[in-house]
Amino acid sequence: MYIIIIGCGKLGSTLAKELSLTGHDISVIDHDSEKLNVLGGGFNGAKFKGIEYDNDRLLEAGIKQAHFVLAVTADDNINITVSLIAKKIYNVPRIIARVGDHNKKHIYDLLGIETICPTQLGVEIFKRKISEKNVEVLTVIQKDTEILELTVKKHKPYTVAGIEAKFNCILSGLIVADNFIFPKPDELVPYGTKIICTIHKKDKEKLLIALAKEITL
Repeated sequence: MYIIIIGCGKLGSTLAKELSLTGHDISVIDHDSEKLNVLGGGFNGAKFKGIEYDNDRLLEAGIKQAHFVLAVTADDNINITVSLIAKKIYNVPRIIARVGDHNKKHIYDLLGIETICPTQLGVEIFKRKISEKNVEVLTVIQKDTEILELTVKKHKPYTVAGIEAKFNCILSGLIVADNFIFPKPDELVPYGTKIICTIHKKDKEKLLIALAKEITL
């Protein structure tokens, strides 16, 4: 993929280095040459110093052939401006912007710009860590579906098929005594088993109450 990253702060530079190591063609634009220097001599992408939304810099960086533009500066105005140029003028297939001030997310939404808000993500992760000590969200699929790893903390065992039917989910793995196994429908899921489960968020709380939350007497 050809990816242009706007902004070379901690987030942008880390993205640039990691994406380039996985075989993507990366161009980075930032007005601050010191930030671009953070990428180091080993970075095999292209670096461009200049105003992040300047048309000439965007053309130099290859916006006409870009598959992605990632606007990740700390300035929402820059991220919105670059995203709109990429979307409206150059028809870049996919644009993702960082939301610096989560109170401004509605502006991105009104303009139809896909976003990631690191602050809100951090808050959600902390909340989950506090309230769901037996549960870890491995990934989120299309906002409403999650893949969870949770430890069964109830002594009354369900079968795999029973869990899937009762909680409208799919179990793709069981971890018993550090051994991963593919689940069979009639297999019992006893106390202490970790399950890998794909579930819609609306069904998640019911599953957690039934399997993961310990009762304090």
